[in-house]
Amino acid sequence: MDGFRTTIAGLVTAGRTRTVMAVATARLGAIFAAAASGISRSAINRRVVRQLSVMSDRELRDIGLSRQDVLDSEILPLEGDASSFLIGRRNERRAGRRVPRGQWPTRCD
Repeated sequence: MDGFRTTIAGLVTAGRTRTVMAVATARLGAIFAAAASGISRSAINRRVVRQLSVMSDRELRDIGLSRQDVLDSEILPLEGDASSFLIGRRNERRAGRRVPRGQWPTRCD
């Protein structure tokens, strides 16, 4: 009977060790995946900003940006999201140009 208990205790301990190792491996994998995702996101952002920086002012104006917007996005920290920054700038500019409904100027005939 004593040998039986020792064997079961050994199996339980080995099972817990495997579970702990599996959890630790999964967490470590998630950390590496998050780091790789962050690195690839910053690489994508740098590529987008580089493509925008070679566009003419007219092309930038067509998509609702200015040269200063691109220059400002270049100085963001590496973990900063340049695409969100540029979309925010474009939306601010669009909102500033809108005239609220019912407030159009009247015609002077």
